[in-house]
Formats: sequence, C-alpha cells, structure tokens
Amino acid sequence: MPRDPRYILANSLQHVVDVVHQNRFLLSPSKELNERFLSVLGRAQKKHEITVCAAVVMASHYHLLLRPRDGQHLADFMCCFKTNLAKEIGHRLRGLRGHFFARRYHASMVSDEEAAQVQVLRYILSHGVKENLVDTVRQWPGVHSALALIEGVPLRAPELKRPSTTKTSLNDEGAENGVDVDAGYVVLSPLPCWQHFDEVVWRQEISEMVDDIDAQAAALRRSTGRTSLGVAAVLAQDPYYSPEQVDTSPQPRFHAVGKQVLEGLVEAWRQVLAAFARASAALRSGDRSARFPEGTFPPALPFVPFKVPGAGVLGGRGQPA
Repeated sequence: MPRDPRYILANSLQHVVDVVHQNRFLLSPSKELNERFLSVLGRAQKKHEITVCAAVVMASHYHLLLRPRDGQHLADFMCCFKTNLAKEIGHRLRGLRGHFFARRYHASMVSDEEAAQVQVLRYILSHGVKENLVDTVRQWPGVHSALALIEGVPLRAPELKRPSTTKTSLNDEGAENGVDVDAGYVVLSPLPCWQHFDEVVWRQEISEMVDDIDAQAAALRRSTGRTSLGVAAVLAQDPYYSPEQVDTSPQPRFHAVGKQVLEGLVEAWRQVLAAFARASAALRSGDRSARFPEGTFPPALPFVPFKVPGAGVLGGRGQPA
C-alpha cells in the first residue's frame, strides 16, 4: 500500500522520533558522540532556522520536539540533519558502510493544548530515567536538553576537525583542508503554549517537572526493589549491539488530551486524505491542473505551500520573529 501523504499544519509542534538500523546502540552516549551529534544538529538548525524545543538521544534512537513552518521546512531540515548525522556518526565514528537509519523519521503533531504540549515534553525529558538506566534526569550521560532548558543556555558542542579531503554541506564557509568547522550549538525555545510566559516562569516549570520525574522514579525503585543500570554501565554499552526484542508499537499521528480536540484533528486529517485522493485521481487521468491540499507534497510536483499571510515567520535559529 502507498504511504499516506506527508502533511503537517503550519507552525505546529512536531514530536519527531527516528530509529537507527536494526535498533543497534549506534547512538550510545560518549563524549565524542555527544559532540558530533550536537554539532550536526546545531548547524542544521542554523542553516534551516527551525525552532527546537527539546532534544534527547538514546542508544538506538533520538527524540526532537520541533516547530517547523510547514511540511517542506521539516522535510528540508530532516534531510540535511539525517544525511550529515549518518556521515558523521555512521561513517566517520562507527565505520559503517550500509544503512544508518531504519526507516523514514516519524513526526507526530502535538495539539495547541497546554496539557498536550507539557505531556509530550515531560515524556521526552523522562528518557534515561523511565527506562531505569539512571537515577535522575541530570545524570543521563548522552545528549539531553533538560539542563539547558532549566539554566537557559544553548546545547553546545566543541569544534570538530575534518580530514583534509572532507567537505561538509553544513558549513556556511565550506571549510575543508583540515580547517576547523564551526561547531554548532542548539538554541532551545519554550513550548508554543508558554511563549507568553516570562522566561523565569517557564524554566521553573521545567525544573519542577524534572524534579517530579526523578521523585516518581525513585519511589518506583523503592517499591520494586530495583536499581538503575548506572552511568558507568550506560557508557560501557557496545554501540554495535542489536537487541533481540524491540518495541514495534506504532507511533501516534496526533498528541492531544481533549477528546474533541483529537476528534477535530482526525477529521481534518481525513478531509486532507480525501482531497489528496481526488487530486491524485485527476492527475493520473491527465489533469495537470489538479488542485492538491495546501501543505501536501503532490506526486512528482512541487510542495503546495499554505496561503496564510505571515505563516512561518521566524528569526535566527528558529526563534519566533
């Protein structure tokens, strides 16, 4: 069966999940991997000016909370990011010659509800603790945006040196011949529902959220008698290990709390599917003037942008203009 058409609402919050090939632990945290991942992410954010609200990297996958202008913006950013991540980590760091990612990334839309956006942010920030790998969120030795969000500082990565024959499409100056590449840094933004809050307020909200994640995990360990794996064991993981059993549960298309909100999103999606199907049928019959829904990618035709004045207006590094 063909894939559903790619479609996201303009300026909507997107929870992006991407898994490496065979669920191997190729993203296992280490100083070098953290530096390389953040360098690629930071330079991709700078190039495409996309809003990043959170980022967490686990051994076999990563989570990003993004706010793209539209589907084309998200596709361009993810193409740039994934291509260079595969080169930097898959080829240069891990020495792979085959596939680095298992499949296309999955993006789930988060509704405008504050409860839904906070719920997704909490889920992302709980990684490392909810799997019982470390005791507290701040102990996770991999890329994790909790501390940067709380303290109000960008996620940074030191400079990387390239071999003399290497070029990089992400470097604005086209650095090569052993010249240091400007190491990226990732600027983190508040959730859309928190944009009207004072910065101190929403950062305090995240601090309390992280403390509550830690407290609930500690209570669960006490009640079950279990202990976390620990930082040393996490760092000692074999990056080429492939687990025999993995969670294959399908990712949701939407994150919403209210029943009516979810039903509204689903109904709007059904209308897009129906309109896309009608336009596709007309195109197959030879009608080159077939009108596809705004925000979709017609087959073998350019992306159809939204006709909303001011949609997707952002400043540097995806910060709201």
